[in-house]
Amino acid sequence: MMAEYHREQTDDLTVESLGIPGEKERYEIRKSIVKGKLNQLLLPAMRAHDIDMWLVMSREFNPDPLLPDVGDGYPGVRNIYAFFDNGSDQIEKIFVGSHQLREQIIPDIYDQVTYYGYSKEGLRPHLKKVMEDRDPRRIGVNMSPTLPMADGLTVMLKQYLDEAIGEKYAKRLVSAELVARDFRANRIPQELPIFRKLCEWTVAWEEMAFSSKVIRPGETTAADVQWWMRDKARALGMGLEFLPGVRITHKGEALPSGTAEHAIQPGDVVSVDAGLAFIDYRSDIKRAVYILRPGETEPPPSIQTAFEKGLQMANVLTANMKPGAIAHEVWDETMAWAQEQGYEIDYPGMPGPSGSLASPRAGIYCHSVGSATHGIGARIAVDWPHAYGDRVRYPLVLDQWYSIELHVTTPMPEWDNRGLRVMIEDTAVLTEEGVEYVVPPQRKLLLV
Repeated sequence: MMAEYHREQTDDLTVESLGIPGEKERYEIRKSIVKGKLNQLLLPAMRAHDIDMWLVMSREFNPDPLLPDVGDGYPGVRNIYAFFDNGSDQIEKIFVGSHQLREQIIPDIYDQVTYYGYSKEGLRPHLKKVMEDRDPRRIGVNMSPTLPMADGLTVMLKQYLDEAIGEKYAKRLVSAELVARDFRANRIPQELPIFRKLCEWTVAWEEMAFSSKVIRPGETTAADVQWWMRDKARALGMGLEFLPGVRITHKGEALPSGTAEHAIQPGDVVSVDAGLAFIDYRSDIKRAVYILRPGETEPPPSIQTAFEKGLQMANVLTANMKPGAIAHEVWDETMAWAQEQGYEIDYPGMPGPSGSLASPRAGIYCHSVGSATHGIGARIAVDWPHAYGDRVRYPLVLDQWYSIELHVTTPMPEWDNRGLRVMIEDTAVLTEEGVEYVVPPQRKLLLV
């Protein structure tokens, strides 16, 4: 079923009206989720990939990308977060760090907590003792050619680790990239309601930005909308995952994103690609608005048709998304359909059709989502290893979260056949029956 969503949320966009939790509640939510994921998801992930110790190392000014997933805290002079499969039904959690942590996530969740301060020996003897006491067979560390999120072990920390644990254990180090992937991308039941709220807040924020409360045709620029969105995000107590990309299409010309040089005019189509950050979650959603000309109550038929073609492509794509399907094969199958319909394929990095005669074109670039704009799981895109590594060869996984992201360019006769690029991005959970949207997707152009 589609999530319930109330458009009237956009009428009064405040912390109170949206029910956004304060700092203490956010902290308690975060602690509960970190504990739940470590206790429920990490052991199955480690056993699935034959790793009996996962070691995360971190350091001040160079924290490991997965540090928030294992409890965060000050990265320290050198800290270790070690997880050991001792054969029981619970993972053993060991923390050794230089500084006593004021927040209680680590002390409340980890089984063994050691602070070594600024002692002369530093972390080395503690790290060696962790190994010798447990004698792990395969020690997973965060080194990955494919996943930057699982590639946090720096050259110097790797050298330090090798020297500290000695040749015997250094020979047992292996990549933990698939453990990191499964641990982060798989979800406990508590997570989806929180992420759903974040997506609702994101849509409310974007739809207010694309309303008459913000846009005054002939006066407001894309830069005005962009900076309003940034200010509003801060007022809501949200982080910004990336700069809102507000783009005007004026008579077939796609103006530079965030431009302050051109006011939004009647007849323009304006799109935004943006996301908010809340606790350890990140949204990534697009919306589009048509600016009505005098006397209009809806977009011209040609623009409506162009938007509907984008929706048609999204429906074909999502019909191909099934648990177990290989990501690039979903792309292959969907783009084969697009070519049969007369579309040319847009590959990553290709320039758009702005300012030139356009042919019908289509591009797809879905990705896992939730903990970052571009997540750690499968990516539905062309099989280009230099760009995506193995991510396009991963299978789609039940209950994981994915963006439904694509564009379709349709030539517009009234614009001398310059193209209108309709850009779509919504967020979905993959179920046994296929895609279920986290919040209702955009099915009609917004109007101002």
